[in-house]
Amino acid sequence: MKFTELSGHDLPGGVLTEWMPRAEREPSRWDADSRPLTYDHESHIRRASSASGQSSWLGATFIIERGLDTGAMHHALLGWIRRHEAFLTTASVTGAPLDGESAAAIHTSRRTVTGADVSLDRHTVGRLAGDDITTRLTTQFTERLSPLQWPHCMVATIADPDAPDTHRPRVIVVFGADHSVMDAYSMLLSINEIRQLYLAAVDGTEAGLAEIGSHADFSAVHRGVGADLTVDHPAVDRWSRFLAESDGDFPALGLPLVDDHGTADHGRPQRGRADFVATSEQMNALTDLCRAEGHTTQTAVIASIALALAQLTGRPRMRATMPMHTRTEPRFLESVGWYVGIGPLDIDLTLTETFTDALAATSAGIVEAKRLSRLPYPPIAQLLGSDSEPRFVLSYLDLRFVPGAADWPEWEARTLRSEARSDNEVYLWVARTPAGVTVSSRYPDTAVADTNVRRLVATACAILDDAVLHGARMEVPSTVRGAGLIDDADTGVERLLA
Repeated sequence: MKFTELSGHDLPGGVLTEWMPRAEREPSRWDADSRPLTYDHESHIRRASSASGQSSWLGATFIIERGLDTGAMHHALLGWIRRHEAFLTTASVTGAPLDGESAAAIHTSRRTVTGADVSLDRHTVGRLAGDDITTRLTTQFTERLSPLQWPHCMVATIADPDAPDTHRPRVIVVFGADHSVMDAYSMLLSINEIRQLYLAAVDGTEAGLAEIGSHADFSAVHRGVGADLTVDHPAVDRWSRFLAESDGDFPALGLPLVDDHGTADHGRPQRGRADFVATSEQMNALTDLCRAEGHTTQTAVIASIALALAQLTGRPRMRATMPMHTRTEPRFLESVGWYVGIGPLDIDLTLTETFTDALAATSAGIVEAKRLSRLPYPPIAQLLGSDSEPRFVLSYLDLRFVPGAADWPEWEARTLRSEARSDNEVYLWVARTPAGVTVSSRYPDTAVADTNVRRLVATACAILDDAVLHGARMEVPSTVRGAGLIDDADTGVERLLA
């Protein structure tokens, strides 16, 4: 499953229709809701309210092998929106800063509307070329999706798409939602859910979707956990020590990313890549090796990245920020919302001699990151007086059992994200699906960053290839001696396992 900007996906031309939720009452007149926002939702609003606030939305695109029935699509999309309370709630913001003022002083509260009070507006734009559709939707999502204004999601359909096999009826769906109401699993769950609702509407059947919980209810639980945190809490102490090792900041990748001092106040645009790097057969071989050693495939993949980084920098520790889902109750498993925490990932390879040693060190680091990700980070940051943002983020998602995952290639499904600007952020998203593994990334749009990030992934690929070939007890290269910083043009990345 590739994760890219919309501009990184080739949409075909066709008849574009936009679908936007509409409420009978203005959000300011919705019912006051005593359930608080999550800490992350609050922080997201503060960032959006600041002078440097950037649009942050997530979404997906996929095909449905039927022609566009506007009545059925209206029924399906409205059913999707009404099903998830995250789409029926918004934040009321007071004390918004003036230009140049801090966003820290704003206050938020929740307002909610019932699904029965929400309808769906349809606007047929007309037939456009693929590039024009991409440009229009990128602009629409960027300008209209925000935590500061409702609605927080919108959908577009492309009917009668230009394609060599135009005799096959199909409709392309593209949706986007502000990050405050959507995370990675929400994107993927929504692909299957919208398809099911649409096909059921066309066929006159029931979609048969399971009962789910509300992200607004999760928010209350989330705030309760954060309220118990104090400066004496072990998690606060661990985060304090983790940040202190990089002078109070989140750890960086440790490889050169820019060759100058930046171009603008908010950093330069980021470049994105998405590479399918391993087949399911290759991953099964790696899984067998890991199980024999008592470890998971996730551990092996992250260990390979840690070893690769050590070889490229000559430093035996990899420190990163690791996102983890917080869907810890069954009722939230298929609920749309932002269910993500972050943990400090610290992998020390100083005493590592074999790949087995690296697995053990990595497993310990993942266990700690997962445990701490269950506690909301924003109140910890507040206790520490830190406003630092993550700089090197490493995510691993096993998506094989998400509903519809086996059919994503046939549906031409791809997840989408908004554009980003930064001179120092590097994000790696590793996604395992029934088809294999994809590595998606974003980093500063410079030649040196492109070279170093691609070489990091390629080196990790080679390490896993060697582990499968020679066994987990193989010796690993000296992580202290290293291979120096990479600045050449040898950047081929074909797959995770050769």
